[in-house]
Amino acid sequence: MTTLPQSVTVLGSGAGALSSAMELSLAGVEVTVADFERFRTNIDAINAHGVIRLKTPWHRITESPARGSLDPAAAIRDADVIVVSVPAFGHDTFADLLAANLSGGEQVIFAGEGGGSLALVAAMRRADRRIEVDIAELNSLPYGARVREPGLITASRKIGGTIAAGMPAGNRAVRTACAIWSSVSAGESVLETVLLNFNAIDHVPPILANLGAIEGRPGKFLLWGEGASPAVARFIGAIDAELIDIRRTLGFANLKGYETYLVEQGFAPTFLGDLHATLQSSAFSDSTFGTGPNALESRYITEDVPYALCLMASIGREVGVPTPTVDAMIHLAGIATGTDYRARGRTLATFGLDGVGRDGLLEATRTGWW
Repeated sequence: MTTLPQSVTVLGSGAGALSSAMELSLAGVEVTVADFERFRTNIDAINAHGVIRLKTPWHRITESPARGSLDPAAAIRDADVIVVSVPAFGHDTFADLLAANLSGGEQVIFAGEGGGSLALVAAMRRADRRIEVDIAELNSLPYGARVREPGLITASRKIGGTIAAGMPAGNRAVRTACAIWSSVSAGESVLETVLLNFNAIDHVPPILANLGAIEGRPGKFLLWGEGASPAVARFIGAIDAELIDIRRTLGFANLKGYETYLVEQGFAPTFLGDLHATLQSSAFSDSTFGTGPNALESRYITEDVPYALCLMASIGREVGVPTPTVDAMIHLAGIATGTDYRARGRTLATFGLDGVGRDGLLEATRTGWW
């Protein structure tokens, strides 16, 4: 069993990064939160009192020690274990920084949407630096979290349903991730973490299917309550089925679907065998989404379509699995936003992995190099 490290550097200062830092600090780990100058207010808030603050309804505000740094390169060089928790559109920036500053022997864990490990290896290849480092990534944040003000978060832990996979496969960073987050279990491959991106599965369909209400009125919209009608739930289910087909073709043992994961994460009380019914019984049913003319600027579209759905579709093409529903979501989101996501989105070609075929993908992600 892997024990917790004595110290960890957390890169990023948003909700996921601060929740991870809080988790580690409460467990007695020495934590440094590092980010760039443009996020100074977040780092200054930590350094002002030497703590991160967590607000909960029952404990009010809990404080736990941490220090902040505006020099992430130096923080990387001083660390043996590094947790990167940033949006997917920040993966490349931090991957390039890691590729330039890792010396070998470190553990790097990407906490959030999958793909960070692929971005890091691609960055090392661009820099012509093959660094011996253990890389792991989660398929999702193990929290529901929000930043309420700089240095202050609200967060709730998921009870399960999150996996960690590594490059090379099964390395010690996977074990460290499972030690940090008790709700995380080991998966087979980082392709699995990419394909089990719950946000891409359940964010995009209800937005695109309810654009009139979402763009046409101010205020809030019940995205999975009012928005996830039986027909919209079938859209979500169709995306999930396509991703399960890809996982099956890749030979993964875990073929559990999205509805099962709603229960495993603790969002729904029980599996009802009907996605619409399970969604309506879940905590999502009263979750709101901000409406108005700028609603499509949300990360639910600008992150989940180009950085998740486009990558998923490219994996399907590489292994010969059609993804018509995923493709339709990418196409419709592109029309709605006036953006060519096919041209701009992240795909296997982004990482230099297009054309290698099913076996080539499995071998590259197993060994951690290509």
